[in-house]
Amino acid sequence: MSLTKLVFSTALAAMVGMASAVEFTPEENLFLGMKIYERAAGRGCGTCHDVRPFPDLTQSIKKLSKEEFINVVKNGRPGTVMVAMAPQIMEIGLVKNACMTEEQALNALYAYLQAVAEGKGKAQKPASLDAKIKACGK
Repeated sequence: MSLTKLVFSTALAAMVGMASAVEFTPEENLFLGMKIYERAAGRGCGTCHDVRPFPDLTQSIKKLSKEEFINVVKNGRPGTVMVAMAPQIMEIGLVKNACMTEEQALNALYAYLQAVAEGKGKAQKPASLDAKIKACGK
């Protein structure tokens, strides 16, 4: 990409309020998804979903398609206490600092829950993530 195109696309993104998307490795994505799960709504998704009578997300993720899961996180479930969580997820400091788009954040959360459902446990922070966060400049 030429310097002129880079400057123009960066300026255009800033004018419309969009952060430039950073690409994440699967390991980075898994770690980011874990942190989103731990931090959403201030206390994490597990505040509700790790206790009864609320659905266990590691079981729900086996039944829902990715599109269904993302729809619930974006729009909530009418008639239940599940509200739209995407706006709150986008306010998490790490999500902002990594310049994640909403799509990236929700995909990371989905990937993390799938990994947990498959028994893969906690993710370690990849060293490469710090450089991407620093490059984001937030």
